[in-house]
This record gives sequence, C-alpha cells and structure tokens, in this order.
Amino acid sequence: MPVLEDSVSHLSHTNRFLRGNFAPVTVETTAFDLPVKGKIPEELEGRLLRIGPNPIGMPQEEHYHWFTGTGMAHGLRLRSGKAEWYRNRFVVDGFNASALGRPDLRGPRNGDGKNVANTNILDMGGRTYAIVEAGGLPVELTYTLESVARSNLGGTLEHGFVAHPKLDPSTGQLLAVSYEPQLEALTYMVVDPDGRAEARASIPAPHRPMVHDMAFTPTWVIVLDLPVTFNPARMSSGLPFAWNPERTPRLGLLPRNGDVKQMRWVEAPSCYVFHVMNAFDDGSAVVMDVVRHPRTLDKEHHGPGEGISKLVRWRISLLTGKLTETVLEERGCEFPRFNDEFGGKEYRFGYTAATDEEFQFGPAFKHDVSTGRTEVHDYGPGRATLEPVFIARKGAIEEDDGWVMSYVYNAERNASDVVILDAKAFSEKPVASISLPVRVPFGFHGNWVPDHI
Repeated sequence: MPVLEDSVSHLSHTNRFLRGNFAPVTVETTAFDLPVKGKIPEELEGRLLRIGPNPIGMPQEEHYHWFTGTGMAHGLRLRSGKAEWYRNRFVVDGFNASALGRPDLRGPRNGDGKNVANTNILDMGGRTYAIVEAGGLPVELTYTLESVARSNLGGTLEHGFVAHPKLDPSTGQLLAVSYEPQLEALTYMVVDPDGRAEARASIPAPHRPMVHDMAFTPTWVIVLDLPVTFNPARMSSGLPFAWNPERTPRLGLLPRNGDVKQMRWVEAPSCYVFHVMNAFDDGSAVVMDVVRHPRTLDKEHHGPGEGISKLVRWRISLLTGKLTETVLEERGCEFPRFNDEFGGKEYRFGYTAATDEEFQFGPAFKHDVSTGRTEVHDYGPGRATLEPVFIARKGAIEEDDGWVMSYVYNAERNASDVVILDAKAFSEKPVASISLPVRVPFGFHGNWVPDHI
C-alpha cells in the first residue's frame, strides 16, 4: 500500500547517490504471484531479504551521504517453486516516523540518536532484525517486514550493535566487533544461537576508528583498525568520520576468548576495508581476503568511489608479524560473499558485485581464490547486480553446489528482478528470473532466510 507520493523524479540530480538506481523509492509496495522466467528450485523456501538507505522527502544534496539514509527493507518470499510475494517497507526510526504517520518505535534506546537501521537484515534467534553500526540498536521486524520495536537483545547489549556479525558455523554463534563515536574503545561480542549477546573484550581505541566489518578464524578475532576516524568537523554532513592520514593502519589479532593482554597488532597497507570475504589459519599464518579501497571519506563526501576497490589476500605471518598482499581480482568489486558453512575455514569460492571507480555496479563475479580465476555472469545490457548471496543445496558436498541469488536492477523497465544462478554453472543462463514491479535501489546487505532454520 503506498504511503507517500512517489516523487523520485523530483530528487536532486547533482549528488550521484541520489540519482539513477541510487535514488530512493517513496512507495511501500506489496505484490503477489510474481512472474517467473525459468524454474525456481522447489527447495528454496523462505525469504531473500535485503536493506539499504532510503531517505524520505528531499535530502540536503550537498550534505547527504549514502550511508546515512533512513532504512528500507525488501523481501521476496519463495515457496513450492513460486514467487509468492515481494514487499518493501520503511524501517521506522526517529527521522521518518512522523512523515510516515506512524508512532515512534517502542523499546530501549542507546543514547539520544534517531536509531536509523539501514545496513543489514538477518535472522537472530528466530527473529528478523534490521541492524546498523555506530551505536544503533537492532530493529525487530515481522515476517512481512513491518517494524516492531528497537531491541537490545533481551537486555544483553551493553551498547549498540554492528552491521556485520559473522556466523561461526562450528558453534552457531555470531561474532562481532562494535564501535560508537562517543566511546574510546571497541567491543568484541558474541551472540549465541538464541539471540543473546555477551561482551567478551573491550579494546582501547582512543582515536575512535570506524570499524565496519571484522573477521575470525578458529583461533583469532581479527580487528580492522584503519585510517578512518571520528571527525567532529564532519558532524554537519551527517557522517562524522573522515580519512585520517596520521593514523597507521593496523590489524589486531585477538584470541577468541577475548584476552586483550594477548592481542597482537600488525601493520597493514594504507587503505580502507569495508568488507572481509573470509579468513582462516594455515598453520603458520592468518589468511584473510578483503576488498581493499585505496581510501574513503576523503575528497568524496557523499559515498564510496575514491579509486578501484580490489579483492586482495592478506597473509599475516605468526612468526614475523609481517603482512604480505596478493591481488586476487584487478577489476573493481565489492560486497563479497561465500558459502557460510566455510566461515573461518580454508575455502575456495567467493562472489562479488562488479564496481567501477565511481561505485557503479554491473556483472557478478565468482572468484576461485585458490587459483585466481574469476568467472563472470553478465546479466545483460542495462542490468546491474546488487550483493550476490550464496545458498547451499541441501546435502551438498562440494563448496559451490548451490545457487547465487541477487536483486538485479533492469534499466530497460526501471525496475528490478531477482535472478537465481546455478553457482556451478555461474556464467550460464539463469535458473530463474523473477520480475518485481518496482526498483530495489542500490543498497547494502541482505541474506537468504529459510522458513525452517
């Protein structure tokens, strides 16, 4: 049901993160029995969820940063080989509640912030949450993506949450490293399978870095302390962080038990990493595959796009503490994913969305990180994929036995499709393509949430 007039055409066209498929949509849509080309695997029963920024009204274009827009959740429900429904819903926060004609959410608060949740959407403890970093609390959503309440996970969150909790498939736990602009420490926390959090370490960080992601192995939690730090001069722009050339980039190897006294710091290349693909131990070193940006939040004040972001492998010698780098993919890419059953373990395949210097999207990549070979799936002229999500086939033995699903923008009809690829036949014709009635703007992250977890 629409809640606001769709006024995308009236938005500013000088800020590139407010035009094209970055532009927000202003209508909440519910559509049933969606048209399908090909055949949806009947095994896929659940929801493909994703989220991204979607400001209401006319943002101040000179100050608007892509990371700060109020959130909108998107979901496609599959069952019995059919696309039953698509829904998009605003995630209610302190900025958009009145514009939507809705009351502010109930639930606890963390400080005086507006609690914009726009970065990831996932299942924790059998509940659906929209999540964000930098002090924001999770927002619980219904199965059909209506906002329910802010949550501190049953009183177990000491501060805010994170955008990228990482699943350890060996334990069922989610591991996370959180930060907040007002705190001079990072928090390493663990969320159990029931959705309750435990803070295991406080890591001193008086320079207050922006820590978007993390990694883990069976032995270590890997903390990214890179040269983007809190900068009060940027407060008016809505994103008070900036590139800080005076900070030496480093990685922290923290024992999984959280013993900060045993933490080891390693100097890293000068860069910024929003996203880690995976990490593992190889006996003598910690290996982690990351998407490395030359820099960010420096001269570009509206979003990423300060040079090509490349997939690289960092190998940290446990004997010498030295880091060496190997480029796995020269072409620009972002939003790395892999088979989650290999989290923290040696693995072979990962998936990314192609990007260019201005952070425009295109085909999807399948990376064989053991050989350096990359396969490409080109969705066709005027089509661009969002984050590709891997779903393993039930009973799969091979790592890439499953599907890659993503929301794909189709410029020809100014709307989006959900495209399902056979991961083992990645560059071939899609298994199925589901036509949505509206655009899904370029946003951030999402997950496949099966109905029976």
